[in-house]
Amino acid sequence: MQETRYTEKQILCGMYECWERDQTEFFFLPRYVPFQPDDRIDVHMQSRIPNWSGEEIDYSDLVDLYKGLQCCFRFECSRKEWSDYFKLDVYDVNYEEWERLYAGDFTYRRVAQFIADRATVISFEPVNVIGQECGSAGAFYGIQELVREVKQRPQEFGPSTRIRDVLKGNAFVFFWMKVRWVTAQRAPDLSQIYRRLGTHVVFIMLASVMLMGAILFSYRVDPLYYFYSAFAVIPLWILFGGLMERRMNPLPADLQTFRDLAVWIAEHDSEAVHQSVEG
Repeated sequence: MQETRYTEKQILCGMYECWERDQTEFFFLPRYVPFQPDDRIDVHMQSRIPNWSGEEIDYSDLVDLYKGLQCCFRFECSRKEWSDYFKLDVYDVNYEEWERLYAGDFTYRRVAQFIADRATVISFEPVNVIGQECGSAGAFYGIQELVREVKQRPQEFGPSTRIRDVLKGNAFVFFWMKVRWVTAQRAPDLSQIYRRLGTHVVFIMLASVMLMGAILFSYRVDPLYYFYSAFAVIPLWILFGGLMERRMNPLPADLQTFRDLAVWIAEHDSEAVHQSVEG
């Protein structure tokens, strides 16, 4: 029996997208060197936080990693299955033994293989329409499944519907993140746009705090009010950032509708259309 599955390359791209999203959310953190497929995961995790360099990663951090990957790739797996696959029970009890016997197998490539065996595939392959194979129709069916995956009870939409009319906020972020990795990162990268948005919102917040402070200073009020005023700006910052995200449109001009995206996926020789098939 043949079974379509995501390729190792797709999963690795997805893992990179998850890491990139973390950096986009916390844009003020220093950038780190992207991982290589055969890098050990625990060593790479240490490189992200200099204070952890050379120290043993806590077992709970590896469990959190597994939970994050489950969320990102939408697959079901027990904690025991994850632990048994990489011998993390040994890691928890005897790190030196795990380091000697099993650490070399705890790489991004092996995790990608683990996920590929379990992840439910969304197909973007061509379908038969009135006796003819149609790539864009198959891609659109895949997009419909993807929208249902990232958003509960989405509104009805057709090929001509604008993507941003259906998907906003985190739903759009997760949708585009998956579009990016199923196309092996051939789809446009929007992370820099969100990074700039976050920077602008922070600058606006700081300017608001300074303005409020100047007004309070001019009235010679109790200094404690400066403290209160700073906290008063936080909900306004969150509200303003949310409104900006909903009003902005980070998509390129040629990828505004679901039809645009379906045609783009069908016309590109991407991993999304040509996924691996195993017997």
